[in-house]
Amino acid sequence: MEKENPKLLSFPVFYLLLSVIFLRPFISGLAYPAFETYYESFIISIALAVLLLSAQRFRELKINTLIFPILLLLASYVISTVTSINIYNSIKETLKLLSYISVFFIVSQIDGRQKIILIKTMVVTASIISLYSIYQYFWGYQHTLNYIKKTNMDLLSISSYSRDILLSKRAIGTFPSPNILGGYLIMMFFLSLATVKNKISDKKWLISSFLIATAMVLTKSMGTWLSVILTLIVLIAVSYNRLEKQRWLIAISSILIFLILLFIILNRREYLMNLENPENSITQRLNYWRAAIGIIKDHSFLGVGPGNFQEVFLKYKTGLSTNTRYAHNIFLHIWSEAGVLGFTGISFLLFSLFLKGLKKDGQKFILLAIIAFLLHNLIDNTYFIPEAGLFWWILMGLAF
Repeated sequence: MEKENPKLLSFPVFYLLLSVIFLRPFISGLAYPAFETYYESFIISIALAVLLLSAQRFRELKINTLIFPILLLLASYVISTVTSINIYNSIKETLKLLSYISVFFIVSQIDGRQKIILIKTMVVTASIISLYSIYQYFWGYQHTLNYIKKTNMDLLSISSYSRDILLSKRAIGTFPSPNILGGYLIMMFFLSLATVKNKISDKKWLISSFLIATAMVLTKSMGTWLSVILTLIVLIAVSYNRLEKQRWLIAISSILIFLILLFIILNRREYLMNLENPENSITQRLNYWRAAIGIIKDHSFLGVGPGNFQEVFLKYKTGLSTNTRYAHNIFLHIWSEAGVLGFTGISFLLFSLFLKGLKKDGQKFILLAIIAFLLHNLIDNTYFIPEAGLFWWILMGLAF
């Protein structure tokens, strides 16, 4: 029988943590930067308090084997900050990473009962955001368009982003963009399946899975759909021998893969067929990656400093790509900012994660949520947006 986790978090501290985790997806750090700083500092403070309060019971403290690559990644940020081209940006970005690591540490210390409460809370939060996104898609945008028409605002003519969201009707929920919402919902979708699979409650949690999946579709994010496809392929490939007795799961996964591919072809065929269009999201990403590779060639050892990709992007910009703060690829972005040590740290972390994850069949859906988010960040930037990225580290704390 598996040994129960030591209860290092008292329930008052745990519920305080639960409150700040619940709040996270509802407030955008881009819209309220001051909130971001206070929030990250608060998470770090809780982690320090847990560490100090448990110092007398140090033997009970669980030192996760993932902590070594995590510390390597953190070290790369600190070293790169010293030589950064903009130290202010780098300190902010390092603080963000430290808050990620802090929440990973705290969650990895919780006991079994607290773990179940945390999973339920995250699924409920995602369900609320999904309901709002569905409302937004079918009714909310029409109210916004009517308001714009009444006030004669030129918002749609001067902002291509507004046209894309309002006229193309792409759900964004409480997030800065449909792609970021999609990246968050990918994790929560597989986590919602874990609530059913592990019998945390009865099948009513399937309603949450349905709501999250619906909102995920309404983002119209090709990166989100592709990530779901690749995650299902990973599920079949890794678990095929065990799934032979559950052929229905293989059949459902295969049907989903086919339907998503068909959906992409029907809804995004203009992007797939016209790569010469400078506004094509695929073309944009290719240009971002070229710029990132250029930065890496010139700053391969120490990088330009965490948070400084946007500071040098214009120098390496190719084609007619729009300005961006991110490389839209987690490996290229971290290498360009934190140097080869940062690239080694994130690679070592992911290698350790998968090596341990293959041995944890009981955590299958949580691991799939982690993988899905990682796959999404091969072509997007959701890891660097705390409203989504923080939850990836929470999932790692839950799984490992």
